[in-house]
Amino acid sequence: MADNQVNRHDDHRVKGLNIRTFWKKVAASFPGIRKRRLVTLTAASCCCLLMCSACGLSSPDAMAVPPRIALITPAGTGELAEAIRLGAEAAAKENGAELITVEAYPSDGDVYTPAILDSTGSQMQVKQANIHSQRLSRSAREQAQVEAAASALKQGASALLVDPLSEKALSDIIQEAQTTNSIGTIVPVIVLNDEFPVKGITSVISMDNVEAGRQAGQAMAELLEGKGHVALLGPDPLNSGLIQREQGVMEALVQYPNIQVEPKSICNTRDGCWQTAKQLLDQQEVDGFITLQEPASLGAADELNRRKSADKVRIVGFGSEQQQLEQLQEGVFDHLIVQNGYSAGYLGLNQAVARLNNQQVQARVLLETKLVSTDNMFWMDNQKLLFPFVQ
Repeated sequence: MADNQVNRHDDHRVKGLNIRTFWKKVAASFPGIRKRRLVTLTAASCCCLLMCSACGLSSPDAMAVPPRIALITPAGTGELAEAIRLGAEAAAKENGAELITVEAYPSDGDVYTPAILDSTGSQMQVKQANIHSQRLSRSAREQAQVEAAASALKQGASALLVDPLSEKALSDIIQEAQTTNSIGTIVPVIVLNDEFPVKGITSVISMDNVEAGRQAGQAMAELLEGKGHVALLGPDPLNSGLIQREQGVMEALVQYPNIQVEPKSICNTRDGCWQTAKQLLDQQEVDGFITLQEPASLGAADELNRRKSADKVRIVGFGSEQQQLEQLQEGVFDHLIVQNGYSAGYLGLNQAVARLNNQQVQARVLLETKLVSTDNMFWMDNQKLLFPFVQ
């Protein structure tokens, strides 16, 4: 209790900090380099340090080839993906491993709605680049991720860290890992962020999705003071992690008989979730949205901003993308459920190294999640969770 009270003191917060100002200060420290390029700079620096250190070694082990571990993610350039990369890079440096990253396609979350956002030159470039991936069918996107894994294996990857798109994609990646290795050793596959009932997984690094769903449901119940209509927005009804989040939400809300929960609406992109939120608000009374993933969160927020009703309809969402944090500070989001992406990458790479060294590996590692609001987003502990790439 004492620790919690200490966290609430002003000297443990960054007073008056604005998210947009925060990013500008970060960019100002690196003239000519955009925020997301900081991660590339960090990665390059880590690689240079690793190479320089290797040159100075004099032991017999200096000639040993470091294990090459591949990070494969569909999360594109989102902040969660950047945090995962940083964690994996830090662990690779500590373990003397070489990390290569392979991205199959850009993120759905970066497909912006031009009617809502400012159309600066850089935003338009990102939008156009990602529209192409958005037109890919699900099967094509699954195949793209499998091909990315196959490419990493051809580059000599001895272990794979994967944020899988689907159960099918993960199954095919594991099959590639079991048949491509030329020395007869099965390549370890470490799964990040999602859980699928697939055989052959070495370890899963993920949040407790049921508990995270309970946090979201309880937060919404408190916002609505135990009564009202709640709508769930989320993608892919076959994603086991999102099914577990929905299960947790329902377990929390079933305790409130005066809260009516509408059947979950399926939407996979920001624009699609914006349209879905619009239809729900046009057709019926909605007092709150619980959004199970970043695109759903941003889509619902777009519609509330368009209606100028952000102060009337509550949103509890999942994710920590820059725009979500900005809109949390502006009061569009009431709460965000945030996971520790840095830890996912860090622990995932450590699990891969342990398996390659024939050490014991944990089959399942649970990541910490936190319920973040304007009241606590700038506590020191939460800054480490929300902004790991600028520490």
